[in-house]
Amino acid sequence: MRNGRLGRIGNFTLYKSNNYTAVTDTYQCYHVLSGHPKGLTFASQMTKMESLRAESTFGSIVRGLSVYGYKVTIPTALVDLYCRKG
Repeated sequence: MRNGRLGRIGNFTLYKSNNYTAVTDTYQCYHVLSGHPKGLTFASQMTKMESLRAESTFGSIVRGLSVYGYKVTIPTALVDLYCRKG
């Protein structure tokens, strides 16, 4: 379970994460995010690439800057469930 995937229930893929948002009202409440993959887009690009001579070995290394982001394309395909346990 290195990627947090728990399994599938009713055509939904379930993931577990410790990066949830806990809200402290009168009860311990949580935001549960779900939706269809068509609701989001994701892009990643490597920019500012450069080649350097390695100091410790005979060879070259390459370093660069990875720029990424997302955008909500169809807001009605996503759900934010506000719930409490118990």
